[in-house]
Amino acid sequence: MNYYLLALAVFVVDIILYAILPLYNNANPSFLGLTTFYAYQIILLIVSSLLFLIPALLSKEKR
Repeated sequence: MNYYLLALAVFVVDIILYAILPLYNNANPSFLGLTTFYAYQIILLIVSSLLFLIPALLSKEKR
């Protein structure tokens, strides 16, 4: 049951991080050679993958 609560918490954090994405839509500075809007999406893709990997690995250990 703790796996589901942790997965839900990660999902909520991920939704909040993606919800503030439109704030960066108007920013023009570049980061890593990309606009901030695209760099933020790439960084969040990596962060989200790592965040969702944690509950998956924890549930695998319990089996």
